[in-house]
Amino acid sequence: MRFNDIIYALPALPFLIILAVTISNSIFMMIGFLMIFSWVGIAKVSRSMSLQIKTKQYVEASKIMGQKDSKIIFKHIIPQLLPYAFASIAISVPAAITTEAGLSFLGLGDPTFPTWGQILHDAYVFGAAARGLWWWIVPPGVMIAITGLAFVFIGNALDAIVNPKLKR
Repeated sequence: MRFNDIIYALPALPFLIILAVTISNSIFMMIGFLMIFSWVGIAKVSRSMSLQIKTKQYVEASKIMGQKDSKIIFKHIIPQLLPYAFASIAISVPAAITTEAGLSFLGLGDPTFPTWGQILHDAYVFGAAARGLWWWIVPPGVMIAITGLAFVFIGNALDAIVNPKLKR
């Protein structure tokens, strides 16, 4: 967990800006570094939740009854972690999309790869707002918002499917 603490202590956005300026502004490198920075918080919470679930009486009873560790993990621990996993996906994917769009809007994205942030950057550079070219500005912004909302709805739906307490 010390490695997680080191990664968690690094400020992601300034680090991504420095990497984009110095190394490369490849979209795949940006996605890779976003993945490196985003998994740490989820891993810390998942670990603490699984350690808490591991001490529950029904898990200890399963151990005493002689069930294999793999069966305990797949039958008792993972079903308890799935709602949190879906909620974290519903939050972290839109956050990664908006981070990439923000970096691309600042001109730090991959100019050869068309993203919504790159479209907004090109619209800003060519003065689309001053010329009244709203179709360069509104659709990428709306699509970023709709994509974020879609992931939230997907996360809520998967949570309702997996979490038995939410079933009616």
